[in-house]
Amino acid sequence: MGTMSRRAAVGTTALGAMNLGIMAAGAEPTEVQQWTLEGELKVHPKFLYHYYLTLLDGQRCALFGSEHEREPGPLTRIQLPARVRVRGVLGTAQHVGGSKDAPSPFPTGWIVFMDVSEVELLIEKP
Repeated sequence: MGTMSRRAAVGTTALGAMNLGIMAAGAEPTEVQQWTLEGELKVHPKFLYHYYLTLLDGQRCALFGSEHEREPGPLTRIQLPARVRVRGVLGTAQHVGGSKDAPSPFPTGWIVFMDVSEVELLIEKP
């Protein structure tokens, strides 16, 4: 397959979005979608996020407060280890690894996170 021009790529993407019924940028819904996740609540002492949820096969979702604060209030009151159900807004963020003058000790990559609005304790492990 040959290379595709930028104009062709944009046109192909727009056609694909129309076929799937996806809204164009700038026409996002006004109401934010809330999602529910369940998993084991854990704390990481030195990473970009402090609280995270371990899902199914070791997948992680960083947990922040409702205003994207590092120390979400409801999570700080749960005694670990615990299984919880959280509800909130999902998002992604890219960590670019710092700059040449101030490199980051953390690897470059994407983080899936949730700004938590509700927490329910399911099982408190002994």
